[in-house]
Amino acid sequence: MFRLFIAPLAVASFAAAAASVSGSGTVTFGSSIEHITLSAAAGATPTSGTGRATFQNRAAGGNFNGQIDINCVNIVGNTVTVSGIVTHANKKELIGREGVFQVVDNGKRTDFASIINFHEPGIGTNCTAGEFDLVPVKGDFTVEP
Repeated sequence: MFRLFIAPLAVASFAAAAASVSGSGTVTFGSSIEHITLSAAAGATPTSGTGRATFQNRAAGGNFNGQIDINCVNIVGNTVTVSGIVTHANKKELIGREGVFQVVDNGKRTDFASIINFHEPGIGTNCTAGEFDLVPVKGDFTVEP
């Protein structure tokens, strides 16, 4: 008697990796010293994405910190612009505002970033527009296009 053995075939599927950005760094802009930690992935369109950013800011106007739930990730080459809604902050008036900023991954050379700009949702820019004043980062961001 013969036994017939049929092994199921494993089918490998390779999905395109989502574009992403991660890392942390400190930027100094005027009297503002801001530390940003970021982990986000781009969505199907430039106006979508997911992730989280945290920030700690020491400025002449006081110290504040918080978290942004990223909902917009726009990656162009080694530059990423992200925006999202502040969900936690020690400065209560920031909660519910939109935060938007940009980072540039220069590989082994010094990265650049802007400070986070806060505004009412729908009034200012999101991750698809705007000009940012970029300064050198003490830290490292990695952009995967």
